[in-house]
Parts: sequence; structure tokens; C-alpha cells
Amino acid sequence: MKSVAEVLNYKQKGKDMDEFIVVPLSEKLAYCFGDPALTLMYTMTSTLLIYFYTNVVGISAGAVGMIMLISRVFDGFSDVLMGTIIDRTHSKYGKARIWILRLAVPYALAAIVLFTMPGLGPIGKVVYAFVTYNIMNTVVYTAISQPFHALGSLMSRDRRQRDTICNIRMVLSITASMIITAFTLPLINIVADMIGNTQAAWITVTAVYAVISVFVLVNTYMTCTERVQTAQKSKEEDVPFWTALKATVTNRYFLIALGLMLFYTVYQIIIGTDLTYYCQYVLGNVNLVTPLSASEKIATIVGIAMIPKLLPKYGKRKLICAGCLLGIAGQLIFLLNATSVSLGMLTCIMRGFGIAPFYGVQYSLPSDAIEYGQWKTGYRIEGLMFSSMSMGQKAGSGFTSAIMGAVLSWAAFDGLKEVQPASAIRAISVFYLYVPIAIWAVMFLLAACYKLDKQYDQMMKELIAREGGEAEAPAEEIPNIVAISENKINIAIGRLYGASGRKIAEGLAEALKCRVYDRQIICLLAEKLGMESQDMDKVVKYLDSYNENEAFAFSPYAYPAAGVAEDVTDMRMFEEQTKIIQTLAKQAPGVFLGRCANFVLGGQPHSYSFFVYADDAYREKEGKEYYKGQTLNELKLRDIQRNEYYERFTGMKRDDPKHYDMVVNVSKTGVDGAVKMILDYVEQKENGNK
Repeated sequence: MKSVAEVLNYKQKGKDMDEFIVVPLSEKLAYCFGDPALTLMYTMTSTLLIYFYTNVVGISAGAVGMIMLISRVFDGFSDVLMGTIIDRTHSKYGKARIWILRLAVPYALAAIVLFTMPGLGPIGKVVYAFVTYNIMNTVVYTAISQPFHALGSLMSRDRRQRDTICNIRMVLSITASMIITAFTLPLINIVADMIGNTQAAWITVTAVYAVISVFVLVNTYMTCTERVQTAQKSKEEDVPFWTALKATVTNRYFLIALGLMLFYTVYQIIIGTDLTYYCQYVLGNVNLVTPLSASEKIATIVGIAMIPKLLPKYGKRKLICAGCLLGIAGQLIFLLNATSVSLGMLTCIMRGFGIAPFYGVQYSLPSDAIEYGQWKTGYRIEGLMFSSMSMGQKAGSGFTSAIMGAVLSWAAFDGLKEVQPASAIRAISVFYLYVPIAIWAVMFLLAACYKLDKQYDQMMKELIAREGGEAEAPAEEIPNIVAISENKINIAIGRLYGASGRKIAEGLAEALKCRVYDRQIICLLAEKLGMESQDMDKVVKYLDSYNENEAFAFSPYAYPAAGVAEDVTDMRMFEEQTKIIQTLAKQAPGVFLGRCANFVLGGQPHSYSFFVYADDAYREKEGKEYYKGQTLNELKLRDIQRNEYYERFTGMKRDDPKHYDMVVNVSKTGVDGAVKMILDYVEQKENGNK
């Protein structure tokens, strides 16, 4: 009988394992929607949980603070432990994905139990809160969130892809946070009025959130792929713990990312928690929480949406620093009249735009630090590094909640009273008005020390070269490949679909110790045309499906591809593609699959072209086995569309034998036979050329 993991893993079969691949949009979304699934419960168990404990259950603010402070100590150890477990996991379902599947249901159940407070006395409530809070946060949330964070760095090594994934993820995350923060309390009140029980309403709403989270996280497991083969990147398959720890704590860019995460979390907890108190007890209207919170979150979403355009020009350092200055300015404006709702709204909007640069790249920062650490020490440590980031996040959350609880308790705050004493009002005001200014200032100083933007591309170039070229190079770099021989030999492969053209190209590349060029051409084309990373999927659809295992999505007469810049016409795309093929042929020879390469390289010395075809029976079998069940007619339709494209730009027939050095019937030779035949021909020609 198959395990649950095996049943749900079917989508991984046949996935492209190119480490620098343009990650399909569907996969990006499947991963990014996992963040709101985690955010649902994280927001409930951070900002809203304090309100639940103090105003619903009746636990004192001081006791709540101590519960969270002590729990965070345990939580820190569990983060490091889980990170080490991830680094040592070698499941056939991945080192991170498998944990998401294993923990999805326990995660949901723990959240429900957390809000199911039985009818106990004051001490009993504190004990129950402490135990359930640790089960949820120290154990379950840690065990599922750490692999989720690590998965983002395992899907691709391309920096632009990771930045895009992080941006989409953060937009969805903050949207979920906004919905929960702004609408959960009103929703709970509605449910409470319907069933006549406030605590039961909290349980009901939490259960609904939990069920949604389970389905989303299982889809994340099913859809996402771990492409980065970490065991091949490190000096050892299992890095000793103390070695990994030393490599982590001496990584300056990890420390900067950790510091930014820590102080951002402090800011988030203070604003998220104190906003409710400030609106209720200073502004005198708790209903202002929704518009003020929503305005800040919406501004952040808009700001994050601008990041992909700004990031290539300014870099992470400058954007984060500028955001911090904007946040400080927003806080200072509110000090002019701290009871003005309009100024409060303006401050929230400025804070939202201010935090957007960091929020949009917060999880790509540790991914960059991982590459830096591997470049510096030779060790690639995803699990421990992301778990340490989480430890910083949770430490910031726990200590902030504890300090807030202690200060409010010292200031005689009582959540069950409608009117608070002046001392409590002052404490609430200090937290909301002045503390964020200090946080923004510290984040500015940390971001100013981040100088990886300028050296990242060169660092990655050296890292790829050090790895011996085993991984695909980033799209923005032309791969540095040793020539096949003393001559720069290039091979162009044209093919009928279903004739094993890709298999033959890969066999040739393996024998000649070079690369197969197909998707790199697309990525380089998109880069040269000035397209953003999110446009690459559109380029792929325009030029043809870059992976023969994917569904065909080619439109030869698009002017231009939907969503691609107006000035990027199909003729310009073909011209730029031609230049890229010619550049690669000169600097980094290899095997070119399709892309009219035989036409582009025709007449050049040491360049050879071959066309492979097969009979219908062979192609029909390939359609079933290699093309995920595509019929022979579907394969022939793809040939018709490819023929139209080829003829349009070359003026020649794609399958005309006179345009090739040799035509090979793969149904007669087989893949290995075709590879040998082509190699023999090239060797004979090269020997004759000497």
C-alpha cells in the first residue's frame, strides 16, 4: 500500500530539476499561498492571542507576558533543533517538503486546542495556556514553518526567481495578516452573538482557519519542487552541528538579515498589539483598528508590488534604508497631534510604504546569505540558517510581548476594565508613538551595513565555477564552459516532437561534456529585452514550452506575447535570440535544441546540424510515456505550429534534409544509436578538418 506521501507526490515526476530554472507561475503561487496558511495561525497566536488571554479568558497581562517569555526560550532551542533535522533529512520527497505534509494536520489541531480554554481557576488557566502555547508554537509551528521557509531557497538558485517568489509570498502574507487583524474580531463577535458564547466563537473561527490552512499546505507539498541539490554543494553531506553553527554565526549577511528580522518582529508585535489598545483607550474608538490597520497593510501591499521594478536599479540596501527613513518621518508627523485620526491614518500609510522594501525581500535575504556562506566557507546550510532566522523572529515576538505585558501590568493596566488609569494610557502611548522610531533607526543602521548587492553576481559566478559547472548558470550570466575540443564545436538539433530530440541532445552533451541550450536562451533573451522576472513565463509561452514535459503553449503569431512590453515584437525577439545563440556558440559551445539554431549557426566553422525523426508508432509510444499521455495527433499539431514559426523567420522548411548535415530515424537507431551516429560523424568531420 502506498504512503500518503507517495500518493500526493505524483506531480513531482518529470519535473525539471534545473537549479536556475524559471519557476512556473503555478508553482510559485502554490508555495506563496502556503505563507497565508501559516500567517493565519501565527497572527492568531501572536497579536490576537494576547487580547484573547487578557480580555476573554481574564489572565493578567503580566502572566501572559511571562508565559510568552519563558516559552520563547524553549522555542529558540526547538528552532535550532528543527533546522538541524532539516539539514540531515534525505527523504526521496525532499528535505523540506516532506515535513510540510507531516505537520499540516497537527498544526491545525494544535491551533484549535490553544483557544479551547476549559473552565479552570486562575492558576489552572495559566498552566493550560503555557502548555498549549508551547505545543502550538514551540513544537508544531516550528516544525512546519522551518521547512516551509527553507523550501523557498530550494526551489531555485536564481536570485531573481527567489526575489519574485518572496515578493508574491509577502503580498499574500500581508493580505492574510490584514484580513485576520482587521476582520477576525468582528467575525468572532458576530459568531458569538449567533451562538451566545464568546469563547466558543473563538474556537469556531480558529477551526475554520485551521481547515483552510491544511488544504493549502498540502497543495504546497504536492506542487512545489526542490531543485537545489544541497548534498552536492557542501563539503560533506551531513555538516557537523558545531561546524554548521560556526559557519552560520560568522556569516555577516546572515547576521544582518537576522537583526532586521528581529527588529521588524518587535515593530510588528508592538504595532499589532498596541494599536487595539491605542484606538480603544487613547482615540476612544476601538472600531478605528480596522481602517488604520487596513490602510497600513494596503500601503505595504502597494509598496511590495513596486519592489520588482525598483530592486534591479537600487538594490536591497538602498530601498530598505529609504523605507526606514520614511517610517521615521511618519511617526514624527503623528507626534504633531497624537489624537488626530487623519494624522494617524497618514502615519499608517507612510509606515506601510516604509516597511514594504524589507517586507518584500525578508526571506530572500537569508537565501542570499546562504549563497554567501557557501561561497565563503564551502558549507551550504539552509535548515539551520532559516531556523535561526525564525528563532530571532520568535525571540523578538516573545521578549516584546513579555516586556509589553510587564510594563502594562506595572502601569496598572486591566483589560477587563473599560477605563484605564493615566499610567496605563502613558504606557500605551509610549509603545505606539516613540518606540517605533527607535526600531526604524536600528533597522536603518543594519541595512546600511548590507553590501552584498554589488558583489552578488561575481560571487555566484565564482561559486558556479567552483562547483565545476554541475549546475546551470544564472540566466543573467553566459555560462563559462570549457570548449569541447581545441575547436569550438556546436551542434544544432532539430526534431519532430516525440522523436526523443531532447534525450539525444542530453546524450550528446553528456558525451561532449557541455550543455544543452534551450531554456537558457529564453532567460537570456528576457534579460536582454529588459523584462522583469515575472515576464519570463510569458516569454516561455511565446517562444514555445521550454520543457517538453509541460503542456504546449505556443502562439507563433502573437504581436507580442500577452503582457510583454509593447515594443518587444516577435521579430525583435527572434533577432535578439539569434544574437544570443551566436554569442553562446562563440564563448560557450554546446548542443542547441530547436530555436532555429541550424539556421542561425549555418555556415559557421565547427558547427553541425542534425534533424531527428521517428515513425508514428515510436512517437505514439513517446507521447504516452514522455509527454504525459499526449496523443500522436497532439504531437503532430505541435509540429505544425513549430513549422509555421520556423518557416516564418527562416524562409525554409524545418524538415527539409538539405538544411542539415544528417537526418536520423530514431525509430531505427534508438536514442543511443542516434547519439553514437552523430558523434561519429562529427569526429570524422573534425579529423578531416585538421
